[in-house]
Amino acid sequence: MQNLGTEKYAVYAVLGGMQGWFLLADIGIASSLQNFISERRAHDQEYGDYIAAAGVFALLMGLFFLLLLSMTVAPIAAAILKGFPFMPATEKTRCFFMVAMVSIGTCVGSIAYRIWYAEQKGYLANILPAAASLISLAGIMAVAKFPNENYLLWSLTAAFLPPAVLPLMVFTRQFMVSFRQRPPMNWVVLRLLIRRGLKFWGFAIMAAGVLQVDYLVMSQFLEPLQIVIYNFATKIYALVFFIYGALLSAIWPVCAEALSRNDWGMVRCYIRKYIVVGITLIFISTVLLVFCMPAMVKILAPHEQITIPVTFILLLGGYQVLRVWTDTFGMALQSMSYLKPFWLYIPFQVILNVLLQWAMVPLLGVYGVVLGLIGSFAATALWVLPLSFYKRMKHNSSGYSLPSGPL
Repeated sequence: MQNLGTEKYAVYAVLGGMQGWFLLADIGIASSLQNFISERRAHDQEYGDYIAAAGVFALLMGLFFLLLLSMTVAPIAAAILKGFPFMPATEKTRCFFMVAMVSIGTCVGSIAYRIWYAEQKGYLANILPAAASLISLAGIMAVAKFPNENYLLWSLTAAFLPPAVLPLMVFTRQFMVSFRQRPPMNWVVLRLLIRRGLKFWGFAIMAAGVLQVDYLVMSQFLEPLQIVIYNFATKIYALVFFIYGALLSAIWPVCAEALSRNDWGMVRCYIRKYIVVGITLIFISTVLLVFCMPAMVKILAPHEQITIPVTFILLLGGYQVLRVWTDTFGMALQSMSYLKPFWLYIPFQVILNVLLQWAMVPLLGVYGVVLGLIGSFAATALWVLPLSFYKRMKHNSSGYSLPSGPL
């Protein structure tokens, strides 16, 4: 923020907000692989053949999407960044392509994290991103000492490249070890991975339609300063929710193994416990941010006139509480690969979310983004997910145990 200024930082924020779309490039293989590993571990079976198959498929998909991106990048960049007329078209294309290319690499590399989570080594899946973030920070500081005409591009590269390279290196090693132990390719395993992965992918695409449209809408209607205000507040909350998300990621394979044993009582206990922990975390964080946000803004942007209203902080806090509730039940359903409820309700949530944001953002600014999200969650996921979980539990807890194959 200090080096780019308000306008270019807004571009940085919008491009960073696009990253979630490119993280769909694995076609759901990462989630599929994690559940298969958990199921194999629950029955003391080997799973190297699944890692090898996932590596081959992820590599092919990454190359395919890079080729597709190279053919379509110019018009997409122009449409998304049309609200920044100070940028030449060539610069928009270069910056967008760089972020997209590196994000696809991050998507493939992040399969390593899912393998670690499935092996209940979640601490590794948190240490590596932390190390990547420190390297990114060092890179951004280094770029700031050598300003040039492509400063925004180099800043984006420094920020997004390390989180892609480190997990890619780890996943390459995991893949090579498994592939050498399990030649030739097991096409039956690959088919099972893809079959289940497509279900996760469809769900992820629809989820992106809910969680990843905010910057798309803001880039069409809001001034750079408004985008920066939204980015600052949500980035700080993202750090808080990252902690809770890490807890959910760590408990996912534990729930998957418990459900493979038909131990629904343990899963219910985890759900109750983690919802209480999550809401408490959000409440404490919101209270602290109400008092500390002005000081934090001065530290992060000492030369900019940025004010984040208390009402916006409270509104974001309320939205995060909704996310704790829905994400916890969503994790439980995904851990059993039961995705039917998501397919039924998310299309309605996507449509409602886009309509609400598109209608309210021009009138209410950044408040319209959060109100659109809250409205879409309250009308759908808030009650659909817990209802689906308890109906599934009632159906399966009478002696039926989950199969190890795809559902």
